[in-house]
Amino acid sequence: MSCMRIISFAWTTPALLAGRKTVTRREWDDSYASRFGEGEPVAVYDRSPRYGGKQVATIQLTRVPYRESTRDAPDSDYEAEGFAYLDSIGAKVDGLAPWTLWQTWKLKPRTLWVVRFKLLGRSSAA
Repeated sequence: MSCMRIISFAWTTPALLAGRKTVTRREWDDSYASRFGEGEPVAVYDRSPRYGGKQVATIQLTRVPYRESTRDAPDSDYEAEGFAYLDSIGAKVDGLAPWTLWQTWKLKPRTLWVVRFKLLGRSSAA
């Protein structure tokens, strides 16, 4: 089996597995982000494998990751980030309600790497 890159989704794993997450924003350095390419399959973990995380799915990048200010994130990305789904089930993201996190991104913007993808499949462990 070839070695696939890994992304841990942690708090947003339920939205991914429900088919409601197609984008993630990451605080990566440029050299790390440059390792990911359009069309590449990526293993998704429920938390970092260093901390006992398990692979729950495989995604495929639909474009090369790019940097964007959270202020400029399109409104449609609230759904694409899985936040609408997480809000509907009462889940938190890093201890915050998804809408609160989204508003924080808009009011106190950060420039993050945007990773767009499609779900290829769930792992048997999911």
